[in-house]
Amino acid sequence: MSKPGYADQGFWFRVIFMLLYWVVLNIAVTVFGVLLVLVSLVKLGSKHEPITLSSWLKSVAAFIGQIFSFLSFESEEKPFPFQPWPQVNVDEEA
Repeated sequence: MSKPGYADQGFWFRVIFMLLYWVVLNIAVTVFGVLLVLVSLVKLGSKHEPITLSSWLKSVAAFIGQIFSFLSFESEEKPFPFQPWPQVNVDEEA
């Protein structure tokens, strides 16, 4: 007879990581919001495309997606720092 889920040590490690990533998710969403406002203000006040800020925004969005995948049991892989930071393609012509 197999043990129930709550008796498995791996389950409790995952719960701990999920709680930690939930805190990280809240911080990442705040950073995303700040970057979103900055990109919007730069686009509003300038005719130049904020390429660096846009790439940071896309990178943080990809990181948030990785956290959601881990929290929803879609992926067993833990996001950054257990994986490399998500890389995004920067379109120079956008």
